[in-house]
Order: sequence, then C-alpha cells, then structure tokens
Amino acid sequence: MRRLFVILLLGAPGLAFPLSATVSAQTAAPAAPVSPPRVPVADPVVDPSSPNTRVTTGQAPVVGGNAAGARERALEDGIRQAVDLVINEIVVDPQMRAAQGKTIRAIEAKAHSFIGRYRTLEEGEANGVYTIRVQVEVDRSAIQGKIDRGAAPPSPSPPPRAAAPAIVVMPGDKIPPGFVAGVVAALSSAGLRARAGDPLAKAPATAAATVTAETVDEGALRGTGHVSVACRATARFTGVSLPDRTTAARAFADALDAGRTDCLGRLATALAAEVASAFSAAASPSTDLPLLTIDADVVEPAAVPALLKSVRSVGAVSAADLMRVGGGHAEIRARTRSSPALLAAALSRDADAMITLSDVQASGAVIKLRARLRAPAAPGTGNNP
Repeated sequence: MRRLFVILLLGAPGLAFPLSATVSAQTAAPAAPVSPPRVPVADPVVDPSSPNTRVTTGQAPVVGGNAAGARERALEDGIRQAVDLVINEIVVDPQMRAAQGKTIRAIEAKAHSFIGRYRTLEEGEANGVYTIRVQVEVDRSAIQGKIDRGAAPPSPSPPPRAAAPAIVVMPGDKIPPGFVAGVVAALSSAGLRARAGDPLAKAPATAAATVTAETVDEGALRGTGHVSVACRATARFTGVSLPDRTTAARAFADALDAGRTDCLGRLATALAAEVASAFSAAASPSTDLPLLTIDADVVEPAAVPALLKSVRSVGAVSAADLMRVGGGHAEIRARTRSSPALLAAALSRDADAMITLSDVQASGAVIKLRARLRAPAAPGTGNNP
C-alpha cells in the first residue's frame, strides 16, 4: 500500500489544506460472471412436423429397494405405451384387432425396435413406485408394415357392421357420476353400438354389461405436493356368455377431486377396451386352437396380473383371459397350439420378474401352479442405505 498526499488549493493563494487518501496499488479483480438463472424444462409440445411423437408415463414398483431395476421397467412401460397408442390409431376395428392379436403382441414384446429415439422429461420414486415421463418418437411406418404383413386374408362374406350387438351399459351400485357415460363414449369410439341403460328399468333383452367402479385415495406423494388415487372397475355381462372383466387405473393430481376425475376417465377407457375385446372374442372365437386352463394358487392380488402377463407373453399362446379370482385361486383360460407340458415349461422358464412359479404340473388340459410375488431383497443388498 502507498499513501498519496493531494494538495487542494482553496481561496487565497498560499492557503492550502492537505488531504490524504489511501489508494490501492493493486488493481481490483474483475467480478466473476454471473450465470443466467436455470430455466425449468416445460412440458414438450409435439412438433406438427413430427406427428409420431408421443408422451407417456411409465410406472413400476420398487422391489427390494432396487430403484435402478424399477426405473428400467418403468421406462419399458412408457415406451410400450407409446407404441400401443400408435397401434390403436392404426388398428381401429375391434374384429381386426382380435384377428391381429398375435402380431400386436409381437410388436409390443419388441417395442424398442419400433422407436427412433426417446427423451426423459421427468422421473422419480414415490411411495414405492418409480414413475418416469418420457417423450418417444415412434416409427409408425414400421408398425404399419408389420401389421400389414400379419393381416389375415379377408373373409369372403363378412357380416355387415350393423349386425354387431347393441351393448347396453347398466350402472351398478354406487357408480361414480358420469362413469357410465364415459364407458359408452369409449365403446362408441371403438366402433361398437352402445348406450346407457336405465337403472330403474328391467334388465334389457339385448346384450348388457353392468359396470361397477370405486376409487381409493392413496394419500399424498412425499415431496411432490401431489396425491395418488387408484380406481378399479368390473363389467358383468347378461344376455351373452362372457366372463367378468376387471381393470384398474391410477392417477396423480394436485387435489383429490382432480385425481378422482382423471383416474375415472382413464378407467372408463380401459374398461371399454376390455368390454370391446370380450365382445370381439365372442363374435369371432379362436376355435381353431385348443383351450387350456391355468389354475393358480395365489395369495397376493398383485401376483394375478403378473401371471396373466406371463401367460400372454408365451409365443405359442394366441389368447389368454382371466376368468375368475377368489378363494386363493385364479383361473386363466388360454388358447394355444402348445401342449400343456410345453406351456408349463415355458411359464416356469419365462415367468414375469415380479413373481415366482412353483409346483407347476400339467394334467390333461389343466396346468396347476403356485404364484407368489418375489420376496424383497435381504437388508444390505438393495440400493437404499
């Protein structure tokens, strides 16, 4: 440091007042550049020039603390949903979808082969469920080509579309407001004639599906400010010999009312797809393949959909439906070209990662087995501390 004395002359000559000031001989360092504030990523807007882009949300349970494995399964779920959306746009007719069941399942099994690229928008774990939101670019032309190559030759005298039965959707007990209307709208979009029935009138003479639905408030998602709502619906048929169809959905929202509305909207679409599939199967049954029954000893309800997925994923299975659940047993009917022994071996070898199968025995046209959810990993083997 150096001192510099400055003489300031004021007034008359010779009258001066000394002023001292301290001046740093060292030049001050320039201020560090300030980084611009980080702009949050907004929800993507699909580019009109890229109409094959889809945004989906995949989910998977975190088993044994293995969040990395759950993330992979959630990503697979999101990609499969994006491919399913394009399939649904290409295959609109329910009868064509039933005829193309094997081709569609083959596309779903190799969903990664039908996408160009994907981008993760947001992801995270909450309440034991890993959720990932992803933007996927789907190769629509490849899916269209696969479906065209697998298309069966048209029937020489197809029945007129007007001959399809008119489905009456009857409300069950404690049905949420507007749910029946949502199911009817979704059925109409699928190409089926449907209308809402009067709950005070007697049962209609035509084919009818009585639907029931319920919602369960699962509570707040930790650290997100959102709530989780689960919902479940069942369709029971009269006037036609069909097994009950049950489906479930889940939604996340800022408030309970919004979550219930969103969940019921998803549920109505899913249940309508089940009803449409049931009527399509009844209209054109796969009588060319033998029917096998899988009688499963189950304890955990979550093991049932994983077992059904395992049966449907076997390449030799043309169709598989859940017939009934109760009393510690689940019954699945499958049409397959495979023998019971070979199907039992395939199930034992390629069961879904969420379940374990044991005591698998084939006798006649029945396969008996035990299905259990996989036990959580032992302490210290997972990703969580």
